[in-house]
Amino acid sequence: MNDDLMNKIILEEVKENELELLLDMQVESFMPLFEKYHDSMSPAIESIERIKRRWSVPNRKYFFINMDGTRVGVINIGHNNPKEKRESYISPLFVLPRFQNRGIGYAAIMKAFEISPDVKRWVLETIMQEKGNCHLYEKCGFKRFGDEKHVNDKMTLIMYELYR
Repeated sequence: MNDDLMNKIILEEVKENELELLLDMQVESFMPLFEKYHDSMSPAIESIERIKRRWSVPNRKYFFINMDGTRVGVINIGHNNPKEKRESYISPLFVLPRFQNRGIGYAAIMKAFEISPDVKRWVLETIMQEKGNCHLYEKCGFKRFGDEKHVNDKMTLIMYELYR
């Protein structure tokens, strides 16, 4: 990973009055996948109410991924045990289409590890057919585990985990 890029990436906690912007970014980022897979669980069709509910949960935090002062994506980190924070999950993670394929997702995950040093196990879910996503998570050290979840004829969800 390019140290220069790592130094340019900052995670900034999303404030309540920024949730509409977060939703706009999420729709822009996930709409191509929704159009490809037509899945009813897509973040592209998620309501602002659902995002607000997720944002208000004490053990979850949304962060804007900032690069050189520009918001280029979002990562949401949740802790299964808010007090111990030993196991955490990432859902969702997205980078705006015009900023994709530059290592930003990788840098954001590495930053998430930095701000959560007590987490021993990280978990996430992704679309098996999206080879770029799978490559990213494997590059970050995640390994596949568990059963595949068939969503429709075009889409299967798989789980990844990483022990640190």
